[in-house]
Amino acid sequence: MVNSVALEKFDGSTDDERLTAALSYAAAQTYKPAILLAQHRQYAFSKRRTMYNGFALAGPPVSGSEFRYNGKVKLNIPGSGWLDMTGSQLKGISIKNLSFEGNAETSFFVDKTNTQTVLWASHLENLGFSLFKHVIWGAHTAVTLSGYWDVNNCYDTEFKLWGSDNNYWPDGMLLDSPHHPKGQRYHIWLPHLSKSNVGPVFVTGMHNVTPMRIDGGRGVIVSGARLEAQQGNPTWGSQLVITGGKFLRIRDAFFFNGMAKPGDTGHPDRAHHRGIITMTGGSDVVFDGCIFSDGDGQQKTSTPKGTPDLYVAKGSRIRVRDHQSSQAPKIVRASTVSAKEFHVDSDLPVTVG
Repeated sequence: MVNSVALEKFDGSTDDERLTAALSYAAAQTYKPAILLAQHRQYAFSKRRTMYNGFALAGPPVSGSEFRYNGKVKLNIPGSGWLDMTGSQLKGISIKNLSFEGNAETSFFVDKTNTQTVLWASHLENLGFSLFKHVIWGAHTAVTLSGYWDVNNCYDTEFKLWGSDNNYWPDGMLLDSPHHPKGQRYHIWLPHLSKSNVGPVFVTGMHNVTPMRIDGGRGVIVSGARLEAQQGNPTWGSQLVITGGKFLRIRDAFFFNGMAKPGDTGHPDRAHHRGIITMTGGSDVVFDGCIFSDGDGQQKTSTPKGTPDLYVAKGSRIRVRDHQSSQAPKIVRASTVSAKEFHVDSDLPVTVG
């Protein structure tokens, strides 16, 4: 790899000591080298690190997303995260071709809110994560998460992302984690994301864990997402929740085995769980080519018959086209939502409920 240094070339009796030396060297260079970790070698780090502009970390030039085939990086930073950011912005980060294992008290990035450091113009590629509290919570501008990602066995909402101008998982991601605690939980939570693309992603919810939630933002396109649950382990509530936003597009999404317990979804606000997709706010929202499966003879669903594919409690200028459902499609609007706010294919009824 051009402009890189191997971690093993630095002195130290532990992986942390060698990484301290490598980071000190790399940060001092005008053109920041990537720190390379070896293939088929397990690393262990337990010290929080502050990244710098141009921080780069890489494994061998193969996909590192599957733990059973490549090296593993074990992280143990109880009550915190491994990689931290300071200041108003951090730019030019590159992390790729690695698999990481955490624990219930460790996050991959130190959690940030939308008012803290913004990660800019950075690229994370071909990554795997298992057994983390969170993976990434923070604000991004022009960040790309590409290559193949595998995220599993985590203990809380893995991704909570704010920001603008991002491309998330255009090459795909598998996300499936059964360890979340009780209450309001999501796999991918987008509190205020704008002008960004998401997907295709394969997100498996379970019980009180909803695959995806969108709150506000504008110009977000979710494309080719499979937001579902395994046979026998349904989501008790919705599989996509939209509470607001403008110019949202949900394209070619697949849903299965949701809304199994409409009276007890495990979330504190049942109003957010009225259909497989529940919309409680937003304008200029397009649902294009969404598929709602009942298993189609190959799997058994726990979704009660008559469950809405889409329930709109509030919203305006909503367009539904090329809708597909195993059963008779059911689109429901609350009585407070005017019929003139819906634009649907001529053969698709919208009922009031």
